[in-house]
Amino acid sequence: MKNLVVNGKKLKNIIDKYSNIDCNADNYYIGGGLDDGKFASKRHEDACNDVGKLTLGQTNSLFSKTLGLSIAEVKELIEFNFGDNLEWHHAGKLPKQYGGGMKKTYFLSAEQIVEFATNFEKIIQEFEEAKENEKREKENEKIKQKQKQEFLISKAKRIERIGETQFWENKNPKIIVCEEMNGKYGWFDSSYKDYNLPRYYTFWEFSNNDDFNQFLELSSGCLKWKSGQAWMY
Repeated sequence: MKNLVVNGKKLKNIIDKYSNIDCNADNYYIGGGLDDGKFASKRHEDACNDVGKLTLGQTNSLFSKTLGLSIAEVKELIEFNFGDNLEWHHAGKLPKQYGGGMKKTYFLSAEQIVEFATNFEKIIQEFEEAKENEKREKENEKIKQKQKQEFLISKAKRIERIGETQFWENKNPKIIVCEEMNGKYGWFDSSYKDYNLPRYYTFWEFSNNDDFNQFLELSSGCLKWKSGQAWMY
């Protein structure tokens, strides 16, 4: 989208059209429940019949044609700009594999459509900057994870599945990787479970507090503490 050439005239046509259209800003008074003979809420049908509103799908199509972007790209920009501030109502049924229940249809008001068209160049600039920041953060995180792993390999010893008694008898500083139990169907994470089974710990053991504290600094914000022990997550 970086080299996108914006057609200002087409955007102005959208602005002119929707600047002169009012919408029902609050259809809460209509009441809940399904519309007669349809698997859609009464408020959904009211919003669909409101000339001052478009569904998210309709808005995506409108700006896709105007800007020469894909539907997915327009949708991403709209969601970036408006976040959770889109009106929505229930309509349609979700398949069981997605949890069942009713789907949601999202709507943009005429005012939001004008806002998006008016500020489009600013929105796309902020979107690209956010993407670049996200990419930079991921790259920095990869570097940090590599540094942490290299530090552990050089300064600590990994110990696998030590029983609970041995674990607590070991007084050396350590970073816990996981807590497990061995059940009927094999090993499973028991960090937040309590069964009548022996617990086993996998951890990185340090020989001195200086190396341990250096790793804590390197892992700032990436560890959790439980029962006085540092845990990876």
